[in-house]
Amino acid sequence: MIETDICVIGAGSGGLSVASGAVQMGARVVLIEAGDMGGDCLNTGCVPSKALLSAAHAAHAVRQGGPGVAGAAPQVDFA
Repeated sequence: MIETDICVIGAGSGGLSVASGAVQMGARVVLIEAGDMGGDCLNTGCVPSKALLSAAHAAHAVRQGGPGVAGAAPQVDFA
């Protein structure tokens, strides 16, 4: 039998924060996650979409050029 002080279900941003804080306070923690660590936001939602948006903004800036700068067609690799 596992002896623990706290069981955290879900290793998304909230679960990881709770588990980390509990360990820092000396608790014995069990963390249960059915999918990927970090949850949906980190792996498929917020973070990947922000990376794609950042790349799109950079490609747009290259296409547009700017005052005194000729625009160019950037090569985009979605791999």
